Amino acid sequence: GTRIRDDGYLVADAKCARTGIQRYLGVEVGRPELEFVDVYRPEEEVFSDEAMMSFAHRPVTNDHPSEPVTADNWKQLAVGQTSDEVKKDAKFLRVPLMVADSSAIEDVKNGKRELSAGYKCDLKFEKGTTSDGRTYDAIQTNIRANHVAIVDRGRAGKECRIGDASKD
Repeated sequence: GTRIRDDGYLVADAKCARTGIQRYLGVEVGRPELEFVDVYRPEEEVFSDEAMMSFAHRPVTNDHPSEPVTADNWKQLAVGQTSDEVKKDAKFLRVPLMVADSSAIEDVKNGKRELSAGYKCDLKFEKGTTSDGRTYDAIQTNIRANHVAIVDRGRAGKECRIGDASKD
């Protein structure tokens, strides 16, 4: 599902987010006294209609910007955009995307392929255990996407990435 179009744009159908537990630094989630915080992203939150549709027509960025992408800064931050055919794929969220910036396309061709969702959410600090026995410190609800970033290494893991090969 990854190819370079005749006009040079890269298009892909890629996993960009997932359910389960993801590890954050305590400072990233407002708990600097903790080294790490294991955050649970339940299936019913990741795959809610509102969360899934929030990934449609979102900017694609090359690395995470230091601020949310808006109409005021899109031109400076975006290198592409997601489409609206957002789907559940096992524990992953899959979305078609297009990268239009030649520098970002070169980065992808050179191996920078993982994807990381930039989003806002409600974070509830409550300890718990998943159905498969993994413990967590907090839970995410009301997940709403802002952008999808092309990164060297994404928190969601190496399965959230643009495909292995770009073919003409």
